[in-house]
Amino acid sequence: MNRRVFGSLLSGLVLAALCVACRQEPAPLLNTYEEESLYEVPFEKRQGVRFVKVKVNGVEMEMLFDTGASGVSLSLTEAIYLFKQGKLSPEDIEGYEYSQIADGSIVEGMVINIRQLELGEGLIAENVKAFVVGNMEAPLLLGNSAIEDFGSFEIDDVDEVIRFN
Repeated sequence: MNRRVFGSLLSGLVLAALCVACRQEPAPLLNTYEEESLYEVPFEKRQGVRFVKVKVNGVEMEMLFDTGASGVSLSLTEAIYLFKQGKLSPEDIEGYEYSQIADGSIVEGMVINIRQLELGEGLIAENVKAFVVGNMEAPLLLGNSAIEDFGSFEIDDVDEVIRFN
């Protein structure tokens, strides 16, 4: 093999190795409709009320998606269950306060910290304050204090999904 051919071959191999070493993956395409951070959460509508699946500190539950409620509300039944499962601890209790419920009456309840509240499969809010109603059968409400953590949304009653941006 003559020197010129060998030199060309060696130069080509070095350049090829350098190109492979500094090659980067192309940046993903942005600003397409599917990639605008739209996230769909399915709901089930029963008697005019939307129910969504959530996980409270990892425990699956169903809550009313209630834009008329100021905060998150759990019944005493769910709070006791979470404590028994080790998903709430005494450190999560923040005290007691009064709250006005839908019928206009004022009730006293325990305020707890939900370390992680997952809506659907992947929308997560951390350190969400929740009001535990002393009623064993009170509905579970996903109200505005948590809904706002997930971003702006629109409700699609035809496809039965809530789309978050």
